[in-house]
Amino acid sequence: MMLRNSEDGLSTANQKFRRAYGEAHGRNERKVQIKEIEEMLSQEGLSEIALGSPREQIEYLLVERSTFSRKLETGGPKQESQRHMASHLQERLAQETFEQVYQPLQREHEKYQEPVQQSEKILSESHSEDLEKAKISQTCLERNAKQVAERLGMAQEEIQRLTDELKRKEKEQSKLDSALEKAQLEIKKLKENLTKLQENDSVDLQKAKEHNQRLDEEILALRNRVRSLDSEKKMLGEVVEKLKGEIHESQENKQLGNHSPGKTVDTKQREQPPSSEEKLKYQQQEDVQKLRQNLHRLQVLCCSAEKELQYERGKNLDLKQHNSLLQEENIKIKVELKQAQQKFLDSTKMCSSLTAEWKHCQQKIRELELEVQAQSIKSQNNLQEKLDQEKSKVADAEAKILDLQQKLEQAHKVCLSDTCALGKKQLEERIKEALENEAKTKQQYQEEQQNRKLLDQNVNELQKQVSILQDKGNQLEITTSQQQSRIQEQEAQLKQLEDEKRKSDEHLKSNQELSEKLSGLQQEKEVLREKYGQLLKQFDVHVRNYNEKHQHHKAKLRRVKDRLVHEVELRDKKIEKLEHEIRILHQEKEKVSRNVKSSLMCCGSAHSRKSPPALIILQSLHTLGSHFFPLHLLLV
Repeated sequence: MMLRNSEDGLSTANQKFRRAYGEAHGRNERKVQIKEIEEMLSQEGLSEIALGSPREQIEYLLVERSTFSRKLETGGPKQESQRHMASHLQERLAQETFEQVYQPLQREHEKYQEPVQQSEKILSESHSEDLEKAKISQTCLERNAKQVAERLGMAQEEIQRLTDELKRKEKEQSKLDSALEKAQLEIKKLKENLTKLQENDSVDLQKAKEHNQRLDEEILALRNRVRSLDSEKKMLGEVVEKLKGEIHESQENKQLGNHSPGKTVDTKQREQPPSSEEKLKYQQQEDVQKLRQNLHRLQVLCCSAEKELQYERGKNLDLKQHNSLLQEENIKIKVELKQAQQKFLDSTKMCSSLTAEWKHCQQKIRELELEVQAQSIKSQNNLQEKLDQEKSKVADAEAKILDLQQKLEQAHKVCLSDTCALGKKQLEERIKEALENEAKTKQQYQEEQQNRKLLDQNVNELQKQVSILQDKGNQLEITTSQQQSRIQEQEAQLKQLEDEKRKSDEHLKSNQELSEKLSGLQQEKEVLREKYGQLLKQFDVHVRNYNEKHQHHKAKLRRVKDRLVHEVELRDKKIEKLEHEIRILHQEKEKVSRNVKSSLMCCGSAHSRKSPPALIILQSLHTLGSHFFPLHLLLV
């Protein structure tokens, strides 16, 4: 802003100086034209008109021109030779009149040359003093310009150094950005791996839970099966005890049957034992078949349980291996997280160092801006002072010119002759020289203005570079803010990762607890398996004992059967003998009945009277038949 204000002031001052110079130059040109007209009039012998005002001179010239044109019109039909003669005569007359006028004017000029020379000396001295002052001011300006150029070169070098440092820092920043992007990609990959691991862990945990539930269900089923087997074992024991009791009862019944007296009991035992023994045989065979089926079913269940246990052991080993792999992966992830945290800390340190360097660069840039502003203000003040001095010099020169013009007017008034005109010409020549010197000074001033413009351009370039540096600083601030936001996001992501790590640790703890539970369940399962094996062994022992007892019982039954068959054969033989005796008795009975009928028919009349002897005969028959026939046969 200060530079712009100073530039505006300098431009307005330059415009004012140019206007003043243009006005002075216009005045000088007018004076030169007036002098030329006076010389022409004096040469024509019209010095009186030359002393008049310019308006009168112009009117006179116009009148002369009109008269001359009339004369030419009147002499129009003449020949061209006359015209040539007239023109030649006019030239000769003009030359003669010029010579006549020039000689006295030269004399008068020599008379008035002395005061003119004095005035010229005064003007030359003043002009030389002005030139010396202008040279001194120019040398001062050159020195100041050199100093400003040196300072500008130093500032440009400093700006170049700062730009190089900024480029280097931008490269470092780009490297850091690439490193941050790589770290972010690594963090994303780690997050994805963690999410995958968490998903896999959750899936594995779900599978492990489901597997544990299935194992619990299978263990409960095995326990229920063991309980059912125990109940079946108890039932089989009860059945065995019942069979033992029945066998014992059958043995006691056999013993009682062997010791029972009478033929009626023997006949009952002959009829009853075969049905009860067959029933017992059938029941025992059915029980044995049931026991065999139960044993086969138990063996199948035991085989399936062993296969399931082997399969579950394999699954448990796979789960242990998977858990070990998960633990290794978690350890790797922890190491990678530590590395990422270390990289993040290094990046934060680099960012902090870059921000500190950037702040230092900003401070240097501000100091340079202040120095440049101070230098520009000083240069503007110096230029303003020089402009004021030059303006004062120009004002003095204008005052001197006015004085000289007044003196010339006075000399013109005093010197009514043509010599004054020649002195005026010399003065005008000197004035021209002064104007030339003034033009030179003007050129020097323009060169100084150009140098000043160059300085202004350099200052503008410096301002642009400073603005570029400020923009870069703002961009660096934006990048630092973005990096800080990224760092905050990364911290939040790290917190999320730590939370996820905690969750994964909790999942691992739960996995370890579940693995411990699985190991406990496996131990319980092994204990149950041992118990189940012991039960199977006991069951095998019981079955073996039962088989041995069953075989012993079969042997006993065979013996009893042999005895019963032998007894049945004896009974059959006895029955055959008895049937033979019965037949004989039937024959005897028929003979007796016939004899009785014949006796009755012979003694029919005396039947009512002789009833007691018939009853006596029947009683005798009954007593005889009771020894040989059973009661139901006698009744039949």
